[in-house]
Amino acid sequence: MSQNPYEASRPAPLSSADAAQQYASLPWYRKSAYVSPITALGICCSPAIFVACIIVLTGDVYYPQADATGNLKKWSFANKIAAVIILVLQVLIIGGRLAVISGSLPRN
Repeated sequence: MSQNPYEASRPAPLSSADAAQQYASLPWYRKSAYVSPITALGICCSPAIFVACIIVLTGDVYYPQADATGNLKKWSFANKIAAVIILVLQVLIIGGRLAVISGSLPRN
């Protein structure tokens, strides 16, 4: 215990039962167990990776374990950066394909 009387108390770590209960109360699209397979499916199915990127960018995705602060573990900020990069590439690729189809760009 700290000797500093002004230091904020630290939350008690979640037990595995508490973590499981909090994880179960999350919507399916915020659970790593669902978003990870959608991301893997996105390797061969472009709309799936688009959906996974939107999910990651609009909120946190959680693991079923607790972290050191007593909260559920979340996907890292690096996942959000990767989602932005993937979305930009997707938009550029799809936009380029649509431009070729509409005839505004020459085909190679």
